[in-house]
Amino acid sequence: MKITFTHQIGPRKGEVDKFEADTVRVGRASDNLLAFSAGERRVSAHHAEIKRKGNHYILQDLGSTNGTMINGRRVITTELKSGDLIEFGAGGPLVRFGLEDDSDSEPTVRLHREKHAKGQDEFVHPSTVERIVDRAVRTRASNLRLIVAIAAAMAIGAAVGIALSSRRDPGYTSWAAVAERNQSAVVFIRTEFELVDGSNQVLDSGARTGSGFVLSSSGLIVTNRHLVRDWDYNPPPAGITGRIKNIEVIFPGKRREEAIQATLHRLSASTTIDVAVLKIEPPEGMPTVSGLQPDLEFVNQGDDVAVIGYPLGMDLLQLTNETRITTSLSIGVVSRVSREMIQLNLRAYRGNSGGPVLNRSGEVIGILTANVGAAQDLALATPIGAALELIKDEVGY
Repeated sequence: MKITFTHQIGPRKGEVDKFEADTVRVGRASDNLLAFSAGERRVSAHHAEIKRKGNHYILQDLGSTNGTMINGRRVITTELKSGDLIEFGAGGPLVRFGLEDDSDSEPTVRLHREKHAKGQDEFVHPSTVERIVDRAVRTRASNLRLIVAIAAAMAIGAAVGIALSSRRDPGYTSWAAVAERNQSAVVFIRTEFELVDGSNQVLDSGARTGSGFVLSSSGLIVTNRHLVRDWDYNPPPAGITGRIKNIEVIFPGKRREEAIQATLHRLSASTTIDVAVLKIEPPEGMPTVSGLQPDLEFVNQGDDVAVIGYPLGMDLLQLTNETRITTSLSIGVVSRVSREMIQLNLRAYRGNSGGPVLNRSGEVIGILTANVGAAQDLALATPIGAALELIKDEVGY
């Protein structure tokens, strides 16, 4: 019996590693059987091991820094099944686990279920079926009923296996997949504003940059209120107020000169709920985020999350000598959930404000809002439900 690992993403996508050993260690160190390159920083030096116990294979995480996920769920020890997707470190290499019986000379027959974005395959060897049937035929002819029963049981087992695999893989299984599905809908926002006195004379001007995401095909974009009304959060002297001069939206892969003009569509009633909705004329083929999860009952302490946005705004792009807008992804966990705020253990920076907070299924659960003072690894997100409340008549939530 051989263990197989089929690489699902990255430069080795489609390649298969096979091992006959009863124990397979995984990591970046060269003494591992399944050894990843030094560039795979999400993988620890000695990340995990897979041991054979009888006819079963057990995976154990070896105290890795970034964890081991099976079908999108973080595990310490678990029994592996053929077809399981293993991710070594959140956002790290993704492989499909399999078993190969050397005694079977004929090719494996793959039973496909209906195409599904998160599908898995179940495998049955033809020679296995033949051995069962031959054994039954060599007894008495009356054992025909046994053959029929076996065939029926195999059909039921395959159906149950497909159903279970779809249940245990409830969403995207890698952050690479989540980013691929959502990042094109995360936009860079630049707001110019003016401070004016009681006679409408301009006393000063400024600009804020941040992130946002396209919520609907009608051109609605969610972001933070503080990004478009800076003067509400940094009050000027008495008698002076602010006004929006210009709002620009730039999609990933575009240059500054390809910015689209936006208007302020909806605004939260108070500064406490830091949400604004912009509107643009939708360009052809405009992407939207892949899904929303407004129910906080499905957001739990310890859940993995990712944030996509533009940390440090244009400053970072200039530092990396880029002329086109490109997103960044940060990974963390939910550390606390309350009705009005989701607390994250995640490092975010100026410019990330307004970006989507995504769960493992690629659904937006919140809007990144603020850092917590000097606590660099704590951030706050406003639940997406606050934005939906502003536009519920337009988006059907």
